[in-house]
Amino acid sequence: MNTTLARVLAVVRILIGVGFVWLGVSLLMNQEFLYGGLLEHLAATGGPVRYYWRMYLVIERHETAFAFLSASASICAGVFFVTGTLISLTSLGASALVLNYALATSSGNWPRFLTLLAAAGVLLLLGRLAVGLTWGVDGWLIERLKDDDREVDAAQTIAALLKQIEA
Repeated sequence: MNTTLARVLAVVRILIGVGFVWLGVSLLMNQEFLYGGLLEHLAATGGPVRYYWRMYLVIERHETAFAFLSASASICAGVFFVTGTLISLTSLGASALVLNYALATSSGNWPRFLTLLAAAGVLLLLGRLAVGLTWGVDGWLIERLKDDDREVDAAQTIAALLKQIEA
């Protein structure tokens, strides 16, 4: 990947992270949402899709815990996106958050569902493109852990281990 594209994707990654942090903090600051407003919010945005009602019943019993969990997960995903830490895993978790939100709020609203599905796909694509390598902790870790003195092939390492076992 050329450096210009890598830098553009790093900026996109950072902006997505800022969005996740902003969303999580705004949810934590909203006391009505945290203590009884989660189900009202889900119902106001369309409610869950038909086969998601069982999960909706679980959320109903533990509404406050789910509200804190979703806000905290959003903040964690945002911080990881901003810092470029473990982007492959972070994009997987963030796309799961977005898909969960899509299933919980898109009953009968196909444009909303498809938009959130596309957003989850973009997050997965960012993880696949390893956008944490540019201006991120992932790139810093790879540079720090790279062994420049010797290049060892995995097959050679396995063969050496097998010889030691046989001896």
